[in-house]
Amino acid sequence: MAKGLAALFFLFFLVSCSGKPLVQSNFSAMEPFRNPGHIVLGNGDSIALLTVMDGAGGQEQKTLLVDFVSESIRKRSPASKVIPYWEGLNIINSEGYTADYALMMNEYSKTGILNKRILSKFGEVLNVKYFIQPKLIDFSQHQSTRFSLLGLTLFKTHESQIKLYFEVWEARTGRIVWVGSTEANMASENYAAVPIPFEDIARYAVDNLVLKMP
Repeated sequence: MAKGLAALFFLFFLVSCSGKPLVQSNFSAMEPFRNPGHIVLGNGDSIALLTVMDGAGGQEQKTLLVDFVSESIRKRSPASKVIPYWEGLNIINSEGYTADYALMMNEYSKTGILNKRILSKFGEVLNVKYFIQPKLIDFSQHQSTRFSLLGLTLFKTHESQIKLYFEVWEARTGRIVWVGSTEANMASENYAAVPIPFEDIARYAVDNLVLKMP
C-alpha cells in the first residue's frame, strides 16, 4: 500500500513538473454573404474600421479587437492601406462629425444598417473605399479538473472561446460586400496550466477570419 501511494505521488510530481502546458486550438468559419464583384484585400484599396458592436466583452477587449484586425490585414495584404481605428476617430472628431458617427452607430444597433449618407461622407473624409464593422458576439473562459488524486489536482484544463462576426461595407454605395463569422476555441492542459488570455484567442480568430476575406 505504501509503495503504491509512493508511486502515485511520484507520478503526480512528474506530471506537475512536466514543462509547458499543451495548448490546442480549433477554428470554424462561415461566409454568409459575398459579393463576387468586390476584392476587399489585394487591390491596394483603403480600409477603415468602425467601433466593435454587441455586448460581449468589455470596452478594453473591443478596442483591442480592432487593433488586431488592422494588424492581421496588414500581414495578409501589405498593399492595402488600413486607417488605424484611433486615427479614424480623431479625424471624424476633428472634422466635426462626432454627432453623425454616434447617430450612424446608434441606428445600426437598432436596424443592422449603416446610414449610406453618413457612411459615404466618412468615406470621403477618411479617403477609404471600405469599412469593416466587427462584432464581438461572445467571449468566455472556463476551467475544469480532469483528474485528481487524494485531493491533489493532476490536470487542469483552461479553455477560452470566442465568436466574431465581420461585415465589410462599401462606403460610396452603402452596400454590404462581404460577411464572415467565426468561432474559435483554445485549451491549455497541464498541472501548471494558466488561463488563455483574450489577446491570444482573439488574434488567432481574427487571423483566420481575415484569411477568408475576398
